[in-house]
Amino acid sequence: MLVNKSMYPVKAGYSAISTMQGQLGKLQTQLGDGQKAQTLAEMGSDRSVSLATRGRLTKLDSFKANIDTVNLRLNFLDQAMTAIGKLKSETRTSATPTSFGENNLTMVSLQQNSKNRLSQLLETLNTSVAGRYLMGGNKTDAPPVATYDKIMHGEGTSAGYLTVAGERLKADQGANSNDTLSNVALPRTTIRGPWENTLVISSAEFERFGYKIMSISGNSASTQTSGPTADPLAPTVQVTTQPAPGDNITFTMTRRDGSTATFTATAVANGTTPNPDATPPQYEIGSTLEQTAGNLEDLMGRKLGNLENFKVFSSNDSDVKVIGYSDGMDAISIKFDTVPADGEIITIGIKGPDGVTTDHQFKAVTGTADPNANPPEYQIGTSRKQAMANLQGLIGEKLGALDAPLKLGRLSATTTNTSVTIEEQATSFGYKLATGSTTSSQVNISATSGNPANMTVDFLGIPRAGESITLTLNMPDGTTKALQMQAVSREPIVGQFVIGSSAAETAANFEAALKLQLDDTSKTDLVAASTYAAADDFFTPDGEARRILIPTGPPGGAEYATDYVDVAGGDTPRATVRWYTGEVGTSSDNPRLSATAKVDDATKVGYGVRANETGLLEMVKTLAAMSIQEYDINDTTSKGRFSAMVERQMTKTSSDTATAKGSVESIALELGVVRATVGGAAARNTAFTGQLQTLLSDVETVTMEETVMQLLALKTRLEASYQTTASVANLSLVNYLK
Repeated sequence: MLVNKSMYPVKAGYSAISTMQGQLGKLQTQLGDGQKAQTLAEMGSDRSVSLATRGRLTKLDSFKANIDTVNLRLNFLDQAMTAIGKLKSETRTSATPTSFGENNLTMVSLQQNSKNRLSQLLETLNTSVAGRYLMGGNKTDAPPVATYDKIMHGEGTSAGYLTVAGERLKADQGANSNDTLSNVALPRTTIRGPWENTLVISSAEFERFGYKIMSISGNSASTQTSGPTADPLAPTVQVTTQPAPGDNITFTMTRRDGSTATFTATAVANGTTPNPDATPPQYEIGSTLEQTAGNLEDLMGRKLGNLENFKVFSSNDSDVKVIGYSDGMDAISIKFDTVPADGEIITIGIKGPDGVTTDHQFKAVTGTADPNANPPEYQIGTSRKQAMANLQGLIGEKLGALDAPLKLGRLSATTTNTSVTIEEQATSFGYKLATGSTTSSQVNISATSGNPANMTVDFLGIPRAGESITLTLNMPDGTTKALQMQAVSREPIVGQFVIGSSAAETAANFEAALKLQLDDTSKTDLVAASTYAAADDFFTPDGEARRILIPTGPPGGAEYATDYVDVAGGDTPRATVRWYTGEVGTSSDNPRLSATAKVDDATKVGYGVRANETGLLEMVKTLAAMSIQEYDINDTTSKGRFSAMVERQMTKTSSDTATAKGSVESIALELGVVRATVGGAAARNTAFTGQLQTLLSDVETVTMEETVMQLLALKTRLEASYQTTASVANLSLVNYLK
């Protein structure tokens, strides 16, 4: 029987030691890097958990990168929208209608301020981050809007907004009418004085056509001429209660040079020959108040010379006054002290629109007058009153023949007997008739729709003073304008017509006043409406401007345009700068979705902005319109245009627009919601990442304390095994028997 030399299974011991050595090495590695396994194969059943957890953490890292990018862009967009919101507020409060500022400073500086705001707005709309433009929708590689200079002045053969607005204004205002001054009841002349021997010619509504009264003179000592001046002219005595014989009247007067004087006169009974050289001088009480006033006026003229030398009169008797004609405009006056002599000439110098002053002469004759003679003639007649009336008619005829071109906004007004017909032109531009109303039972207004539409104002009788006729017009920019014409029995101003002696005369006066009102409105409100309408034409959502089709004529020019260029209909397109080149989109889509980012599994945020969104587009339109209007203090239309422009500016930028889709405020609010959403997603992702990292740590990493204890225990066992194995390795029966 064979006996083994060793009673201890050495091979098995070596195998156990080898296994412990492997475990020792693994524990040492775990102690060094903290990981349970070096390969997926070593992880066993934890392998799938590790892979899934790491995949999820990688996805969360990508969400974090998206969130960081979105937050960066939102920061810039927030700054941009804050700046634009401030611009909108400044624009809204920069001016108010009729508030022109001290020395008109607010008015004259508004254009430059608007230019500066528009430039800042355009730069803000071109905000970019790391080469990415933020307000072009999904087009991010180029600026979405053109520069200020390119937009306003064009580039090369492509027209800018200034050109488009200029053409649109011509189309809206239309060509000048072929009217003369007499067609609009000018020049305005008034006969005054107890003997109706004084004629006043006013420049009211006269200078709007470029005319200016420069001088007046006569070649006879019996004819007094005064002016031009805006101070009261044609001083006239007015007596409201007959004085008693022996009553004294004392006047305190101020001369035009500022010096003062006094004058006292005594009334004597009717039929008594007054003594003008008495102390005080005397005047006769007439059989009527007018005669008494005339006698006193004649005495004052003899003693004081030309009453025109005085501009202020006050008396110690409230029943006796000296009043002077004044409508605030330069005027001249002619007074006949006696019936003019044959051959007397009155000369009125008038500067025309070309800057040349022309002398208009009027000659008195005793026989039959020839108004077409050189100089034109008027008949003297039998009295100063008759001579003055004839002179008034001649002046009205000759000066009334001067050209008075009117801007009627593509409307026409014609009078036939007692009816005034207002008619549109067949065009897309200018005024459009809306409604008509009146407060007078003597006026009837009827309208006929169509293209062109028309409206008729019938005078059934003579309206009373204070009654009015109102025509409401649709303006090119979609607003309305009510023209109220008031009937008056005195010298009219713009918006008033004189009540005539018949319905036909009143109708003619209404037509003349309406034309002046249309001309005034065409140079103020229509300019503003046309400027804003041109902004609508140029600053379209897709950047493609609409251009007017200008006829080549004759007649030719934008003044005769009837419609827009129709490229689809075969019209030749007109080169125009594109103000916006970003993503256009549709009216129904959401601009925010033009730039999106996924910030967690269930949340996708949109933070895109397009510079052509409604609120931003209206800001561009408004500031562009305001930046092309100049307000020269010497231009009589400046204040009216300023008020009309500012009124529209305030409407376009009012707080009421904040709730509109695409407004500056709503964009800022929507971006704020996106920021809050992104912030919430970031917080959730951070919390989830922490949980996953804890789970992954439990699966992949070891506890250092436990590993050290295992390592020490294994080391002890291994050392014991080494000793035991070494001891028993030499154990045999022989050695044992020893």
